[in-house]
Amino acid sequence: MLLDFDGPVCKVFAGLPAPEVAARLKRLLQDEGAELPRDVVELDDPLKVLRRTADFAPELVDKVEAALVANEAEAVESAEITPGVRDLLAACAETGRPVIVVSNNSRPAIERFLGGAGLNGSVAGIVGRPIGRPDEMKPHPRSVLRACEIAAVRPEEALLIGDSGFDMEAAINAGARSIAYANEPGKGVTLTQAGADAVTSAMSDIAAAVRADG
Repeated sequence: MLLDFDGPVCKVFAGLPAPEVAARLKRLLQDEGAELPRDVVELDDPLKVLRRTADFAPELVDKVEAALVANEAEAVESAEITPGVRDLLAACAETGRPVIVVSNNSRPAIERFLGGAGLNGSVAGIVGRPIGRPDEMKPHPRSVLRACEIAAVRPEEALLIGDSGFDMEAAINAGARSIAYANEPGKGVTLTQAGADAVTSAMSDIAAAVRADG
């Protein structure tokens, strides 16, 4: 079982909004002398700011990366755990299914949240954002394939639960299956179009299905 972090496990930017973090990164870029392309000026997703930095200011990727890691660590202090995820993790433990967190968020932030929530013993591994290589973030298959290696399963035996088109595409690119966590109105349709094999609006439903499957 592969779990995306922001969405299926918790709402990372519940207390520190993603647009504020994106604004901080854009100010850093400007302070370093970078001229922001028009599309970057309008971005309110910090991960997308990092991804685009590699295109127009590659020499600043490390600085933006470091700033994002620090902001993620701050954000997870007020992150909200996703309803039903504890039940899902318990169901996976009961049925002998290893769980790997596969995320475009940084590993330190994931570890901090899991530790604070008392869940660090509930996952068999963490594959976070490839530091310094935003081009290898999902939808690149790297993180999914690495998670499969950790769990000692073939990609076709793995199931990725995510809440973004990038998650669905990463699963397809790696040869894995996917379930879309549609936590907002209309998201189920969008993620189905992105290639999701199934859709749910409740993590507890997945937990029930895991137990029923044995």
